[in-house]
Amino acid sequence: MKDLFVDEHIDKQALISAVEEFAFKHETRQIDRSLKKYRELIPAKSPGVGQQYAFEVDMDKCTGCKACVTACHNENGLDEDETWRSVGLIHGGTSSQPVLQHVTTACHHCLDPACMNGCPTLAYTKDPVTGIVKHLEDQCFGCQYCILKCPYDVPKYNKKRGIVHKCDMCIGRLNDGQAPACARACPNGAIRVTLVDVNEVKRHASEYVKIAGAPASDYTFPTTKYKTSHGFSSNMISVDHHTITPEHSHIPLVVMLVLTQLSVGAFFMQIVFQVLMLNYSSIFSAGHAAVVAGLGLLALVGSVCHLGRPHLAFRAVLGFKTSWLSREIIAFVFFAASAVIYALSCWIKPFAGLIMSVLGSHIFSLLGLTVAIFGLIGIFCSVMVYRDTKRPFWDNPMTTAKFFMTAIILGCATMLLTASCLGFFHAHTIASDLLKDFGNKICQIIVLTSAIKLLLEAIILLTADQNSLSFMSKTAILMTRHLKRFTLSRFICGTLGGIVLPFVFMQMNQEVELVMLALAVFIFIGSLAGEFLERLLFFKAVVPLKMPGGLNN
Repeated sequence: MKDLFVDEHIDKQALISAVEEFAFKHETRQIDRSLKKYRELIPAKSPGVGQQYAFEVDMDKCTGCKACVTACHNENGLDEDETWRSVGLIHGGTSSQPVLQHVTTACHHCLDPACMNGCPTLAYTKDPVTGIVKHLEDQCFGCQYCILKCPYDVPKYNKKRGIVHKCDMCIGRLNDGQAPACARACPNGAIRVTLVDVNEVKRHASEYVKIAGAPASDYTFPTTKYKTSHGFSSNMISVDHHTITPEHSHIPLVVMLVLTQLSVGAFFMQIVFQVLMLNYSSIFSAGHAAVVAGLGLLALVGSVCHLGRPHLAFRAVLGFKTSWLSREIIAFVFFAASAVIYALSCWIKPFAGLIMSVLGSHIFSLLGLTVAIFGLIGIFCSVMVYRDTKRPFWDNPMTTAKFFMTAIILGCATMLLTASCLGFFHAHTIASDLLKDFGNKICQIIVLTSAIKLLLEAIILLTADQNSLSFMSKTAILMTRHLKRFTLSRFICGTLGGIVLPFVFMQMNQEVELVMLALAVFIFIGSLAGEFLERLLFFKAVVPLKMPGGLNN
């Protein structure tokens, strides 16, 4: 029996691959060298009204040789570690009849491209004639949001150039009547370009990119059609289905999100307590407003550091009609600008007098309200930036709750710290009165909000089920295994800074200003560290949508 198995294995080794067979036939002139063979891989005519170009893949002919990957790489002059086309694997069946199927994939040139809708610089266009989704490299400033938005992991970031780029279906070749490089390179003719009816794709979206492990097609309406003469069993999954790895940290975005939410929350709490405390004066208001404005500006600087081409940051406003990222940036720019004006009005009396003389005596109150409104709009846009990616860990009400609760926790912690500092170092009566009258209430808000937030985050960890491996389950596994240290540190900092120390603050004699200041400092540091860690996990523990991968992907 053993010898028979060895003989069969040797016989299989004697078989040449599809690439080798194609090369042999080409060298020995056993195939037609004319262009007719390749012209059959593209439509005979250009798209008509209501049509567009699309890839069609015959999975029965795909052997996984990756000639298409190599051809695409060479045709587009990609760097060594770049690929615009990939070959994944799905497997399933039974022990007696196992099934292994290769899946070649590139950009699906969707009818409603998520990359184009999310781009803040309008660096994507969909050709009105061909339907091909193109990327304008000169317009791109490297924010990489399209990578988060695309459910098929198509756009690729080039660190050397600081931009994203992607497959354009070799539009130059098509215009010259030639097949794309991937189609022409396939030795078995598994890839070709066809014409699809736009309305047909919308009506039968589930029939396109109908592959085990692929995202649902009703989000972007992809146009690639995968066909096979035989069906697949229902238990087919991607071979990398059980591969769970942390995502990129995106540290500049972590800093930007936490500091913008801190800044908005701090200013909003200032407005609230200014209304509640009748003897509230501009002494505390000035110091607190300066902190808010400074942190808001620091957050914007942090966001620019995320760009591959930061000198083009001004282009971020171009996509405000469709991109939540553009809207977020616009909202926070107005928030920061109005916060700076508000702070200057508090510190420089002639400046405040000039504004009131020109715009009226109520302008100061209206300016404060403007800062708060733009801040809240900015946080809402931040929520939508990530929910709009459709990644399950991000696209749920918990993201909304977490972002706004971060603003409340850090806003109150900043309020407590500012009042403690002014009361201790400058002996301002107003700051001391604020601590005596509202210090406990501020701590109560911090404790309640922190407890709810930590509970919501802990609930996610309960979904860590190795058997089901849903998106949320994979996130929980990442947080409890690969990212265990970050998760543990987050809960320790959040508990100390958001629950334990505020509770101690409420029990202390508030006449001992040095102790109260020390507690306020540690409450702020602990809460801030906890929120930074939570936001770091937000990025690293998310599981992206993508096409099936391979064993070595």
